[in-house]
Amino acid sequence: MSTLATNVILHPKVNQSLAILATTVGRDKVTRLLQYLARLVSWYLLSRGRIESASRFEGLKTGLANGRKVMRLFRPAEFLQSAVNLAQRPVTSLKGPGQIAHLAQIGRQIGYAGFHTADMIVWLAQVRFLKFDKVTTQRYVRLMYKFWFAGIVCSLVSSSASLVRLRADSRRFALSSQVAKEEEREGKSSEEAARQMAERRERGRALLAQRQSILSQLISDSLDVWIPATGLGYSNLNEGTLGAFGVITSYMGLQTQWMKHSAAGVKKSV
Repeated sequence: MSTLATNVILHPKVNQSLAILATTVGRDKVTRLLQYLARLVSWYLLSRGRIESASRFEGLKTGLANGRKVMRLFRPAEFLQSAVNLAQRPVTSLKGPGQIAHLAQIGRQIGYAGFHTADMIVWLAQVRFLKFDKVTTQRYVRLMYKFWFAGIVCSLVSSSASLVRLRADSRRFALSSQVAKEEEREGKSSEEAARQMAERRERGRALLAQRQSILSQLISDSLDVWIPATGLGYSNLNEGTLGAFGVITSYMGLQTQWMKHSAAGVKKSV
């Protein structure tokens, strides 16, 4: 029994999970998944008339949401720093979609910085550190949703422009690969041909990985945007739909973190 317990505790997947939970982003992704899952379950139970059970999950959702606010207290500085770093890069070196994607990314960082700042103010009001009345608190809640909505819209614009740019890069890559193959037939050394083929494969993998990353972000933002949109009254989706969207995007974000920390389990198990 002790051997089984030891094997379970020291399993590489456990190491990988701990590596994710050791980061602020990882803990936030896990907590967000549980928060929106509780939101979905609460809506489901309430729709079935099970008010008492629904209130328990509603309380869990609120508690997890407040816990996430604490973890994100100083994130505005992180997003502002990213915005400044992006703004310092020369935009003139980019063309067309690249410029749009770059500027939209700056807007995204500013939007999320504003969102987290307003969110922090709302939390400080909720714990009565700031003595706001209900009207003032709701004003900051609405401001929070506006920044969140603007940040996601900028992210959608950036992802869309990046896809257009990536498509152009892929076409150029396909054309260069075709030219290289024709040159190989004309009699290049086998060693040189093998080296160029390896480089093309590596470039192809990089383009594919970049495309998958952009598409994943685009899908995630396309679902997440409805949460602040509903909070602002731009749409009228129910709690169940918003909860389901949140669960999906949280899982996608957690999956990204899982892949990022995939090496942790391998290293500790060796």
